[in-house]
Amino acid sequence: MNGVQNCKTRHSLGFRICQNHHFMKLFPVVTIPCFVSFLSLFSFFPILIAQVNPVEVEEHDSGKEITIAVAANFKNPLEEMKVLFQKKFPHWKIITLYGSSGHLTNQIRNGANVNIFLSADLDFPNSLYDDGFSDSPPEVYAEGILVLVSNNSLTSFQNIEQILVSPNTKFIAIANPRTAPYGKVTVEYLKHLGILQSIEAKLVYGESVTQVSQFVFASAADVGFTSYSSVKANEMDWKDWKPLDPKKVPSLRQGKLLLKPQGPITDEKKLIMKQLYELIGSKELDPILKKYGYKIPNRNSIRKDTGSKRGKSF
Repeated sequence: MNGVQNCKTRHSLGFRICQNHHFMKLFPVVTIPCFVSFLSLFSFFPILIAQVNPVEVEEHDSGKEITIAVAANFKNPLEEMKVLFQKKFPHWKIITLYGSSGHLTNQIRNGANVNIFLSADLDFPNSLYDDGFSDSPPEVYAEGILVLVSNNSLTSFQNIEQILVSPNTKFIAIANPRTAPYGKVTVEYLKHLGILQSIEAKLVYGESVTQVSQFVFASAADVGFTSYSSVKANEMDWKDWKPLDPKKVPSLRQGKLLLKPQGPITDEKKLIMKQLYELIGSKELDPILKKYGYKIPNRNSIRKDTGSKRGKSF
């Protein structure tokens, strides 16, 4: 009970909306005048700081290591999968970097020593493939689902539109559409509903769906658009959540990419990287995907062309 009270106190003291021209430059697709004052959030929400950084890096020792960069929405299932990975490859350490897909892509472009990239979409890994960071195009390993969550009851509303336009809904949290595929899909969904302009003053941004969930948990936002996997991971902690019409918002085809080594590596490491890459998205891990609310991709169409510049890659 003390935790809930503390969150409300932090909300009243540390959360405010402001005109911030720096952040407005980050969103050229949608002009949105109101944003979270992240400095004030840092003062009163220390738990959020790790998520605002480009990636969350797990400390590790040198040695036999495979590094996986993972989109924030996939953190919970990946942590379970790591247990299986370590059993299969007991002499190898699995290092994980968590963050938004866009930030992880930038880190890879800037020289981060990453072996496998698990994105929340296909666009970011395709861009890396197009630019020569991989010899093979990305493949779909899971399909994520976008949902609306709240720490207040939503039973009095007839539909999602009513929830969002209601005067009682002051703040709506979404992931940064420039760096987080779930945020991009959220903006497209709001456009499809025809209410984006009418509610844009309510929108506040997190660096990833993980931070969106934290905003709602901390009562810094009334509702938020996050991944269904976030709900499944803490289902009993949410007051309410609503699925979205799949005809209006498609599932997110999340892509994996096997990256080129940055320097010479042993044949053993090449083999382990390939085996680990093939294990992710395999039938063996389907129970974990289902547990966290992901759709199992149609493996017969996983290699369907996604518009890569490098031609018929899939």
